[in-house]
Amino acid sequence: MPFDWNNFLTLAEELATKTDEASQRTAISRAYYCVFNLALARAKSKGRFPPRNTPTHQWCWDQYKGTVDPTCQQLGNTGERMKRMRVDADYKATKIPRLDDEVEKVLQEAHELLAGLTALDPKYPRP
Repeated sequence: MPFDWNNFLTLAEELATKTDEASQRTAISRAYYCVFNLALARAKSKGRFPPRNTPTHQWCWDQYKGTVDPTCQQLGNTGERMKRMRVDADYKATKIPRLDDEVEKVLQEAHELLAGLTALDPKYPRP
């Protein structure tokens, strides 16, 4: 049975209840990877795949941002914003200002992005 990426969001919500920095940073990362993997699977289901040597994360969000549908574009913008926060959480050793607020924001955006994917016209993302 394939892995259910929604389990990452469940884990992110559990980690977000902890007050230590490692848990909160990991919550951001897991929430992002939930939405990224589901958005990527949807883009691939349209028969498109990232070209070789192309950063997959950027390619994924570009598939959404590059459409004519404003809702789809919004999903791409949200995904890209979440990606930037995930990179900070995973790779930057400097303190993240107001980390607890950032965690809350990322979780909210993850839920909104997932709802948006579900409600999105089935033909998207496409150019």
